[in-house]
Amino acid sequence: MSRRSRSRSSSLSSLHSTVSSINNGRSTVMAKIWSKPQPYEIGVSDKGEYLKLTCAKASIAAWWMGTLKASFPQDSCADDGRYMKMRPANGVILKLDKNDGSLKIKGPSHYEWFIDNIEDVLGASGEQVTILADLFNGIDKQLGMDGIKAIALLEHLPKSGAIQNGVGSIYMLWKTLLDKWFALGSQVTVVTPQLDAERLMDIVLLLVKNDREGSTVQLLTHEKCDSDATYKHTKTVSKELIKKIRTSHRRRLISDEKMDCAFKQISVKLVPHFNCRYIGGGSSQTRKWTVRLSR
Repeated sequence: MSRRSRSRSSSLSSLHSTVSSINNGRSTVMAKIWSKPQPYEIGVSDKGEYLKLTCAKASIAAWWMGTLKASFPQDSCADDGRYMKMRPANGVILKLDKNDGSLKIKGPSHYEWFIDNIEDVLGASGEQVTILADLFNGIDKQLGMDGIKAIALLEHLPKSGAIQNGVGSIYMLWKTLLDKWFALGSQVTVVTPQLDAERLMDIVLLLVKNDREGSTVQLLTHEKCDSDATYKHTKTVSKELIKKIRTSHRRRLISDEKMDCAFKQISVKLVPHFNCRYIGGGSSQTRKWTVRLSR
């Protein structure tokens, strides 16, 4: 048995052990695979009857074509100009949309095939390309955080803890602290009487940036959190703002799958009137943090 085969067998044994020990473990298994660095920032969405793999990178379609052909050189593929189809195994169909680069894996045995083969497929191209930095930089640019870290802002706070440079300074500290805490895989509580669509978008973007860490947010705000606008309306507007964020190639920076996953990490509690006036901290050991803001 080759070194690659032994490594794959060990990895698959671990994956199958996870499947057998956890009920409804499909999402758990996929999270385990996707927790490893990949050559592209690929999102996976489990639709039940099929899996859909997506990526915001413009070159992903060409990369998939080369990777799949390198993985299964013995298999012929059908190509009608828009879609490329392959049948790498009985009961499995791969369908690549060359327009948006999405790959569907379907058929009676699609899930088992995915578990057994996806790691080898992702490594078949031999490329050492990563677009994690592209995603991170795109989010930092959108949030105005290029090169700005919470630690640097905290070092310039007076001993009293007061922030004397106005709302802009508070806002930047808020974003950089959330970024720092989300990177630790934390449980963060955000308490704010007023929350507009842009600030909700900030939270979601930072969750997407740190999505491999599994952070969660408990959000406490008013039912009408943005003047007369309800939280439901604010969330809808926030989603539309996220969809408008584009890469330099004019493609969406954040896919629907990533956006929806981030929103699922936010649990919302709508509470009666309250006020609060400070940014709170928490424990680095328990990784639980609280942010309280007022406008």
